[in-house]
Parts: sequence; structure tokens; C-alpha cells
Amino acid sequence: MAKANAEATAERVDHLQGMILAGEPNTACVAYARQAWGVSRSQGYRLIKRAWRQIHDDIEGPDLDRQEMLAWRVQTLIETAGQAKAQRNPGAVVAAIRQLDWVCGLGINSSAGHRVHRARL
Repeated sequence: MAKANAEATAERVDHLQGMILAGEPNTACVAYARQAWGVSRSQGYRLIKRAWRQIHDDIEGPDLDRQEMLAWRVQTLIETAGQAKAQRNPGAVVAAIRQLDWVCGLGINSSAGHRVHRARL
């Protein structure tokens, strides 16, 4: 397959960025890139790295509304927990709730500023 030009590469990175923001794991993005565009595994990971860089640059941009970002993240985690519950996946439910606790600072350990490990009896 012929090498993609800069415009096609930018479109690919944008597409992968959308997949990442929709919650697709990196492995699924690489699989998609390999199947849809016929790129190698390493090239797929390079495209994903560029997509993550774009996401980072968007987040750190001057017009970032941190409250809106936090609200989006909370909503995404709630949806994730709901999907995991519907799929009867308790591990994923716990993981989503743990992340929600960490983001919002809702847990008992949040006010202490550190994690407290319980001793197993």
C-alpha cells in the first residue's frame, strides 16, 4: 500500500482520537488501523501516540474549561459503570467507581490525602 500523505495521516489521527475519546482501548484502535488502512502494528501505535498527543494538547489548551472537563469525565465514568453493570461485570463496575471516587474525592480516604491500607485478619 502506498504511503499516506500528510492530509490522510491527519485524518487517520483524528479518527483514532475519536475512537479513544469514545472509550476504545489502544489495542482495538491498532486493530482498526491495521484492518482499515493496512498499516503495520508499529505504525498503528505511532498513529495512536499522535492521537494521544492531540488529546493532551486539547486538554492543556488555553481555552480549557476544567469544570466542563470534570463533568464530562464524571458522566463517562457513570456510563461506564452502568454498561459494566448491564454486562454483569463486577470488576469493571468497581474500577469505574474507584476512578469516580478518585476524580471527585468522595471516598473516606479522600480527606486524609493518602491511602490507608487495612490489615487483613
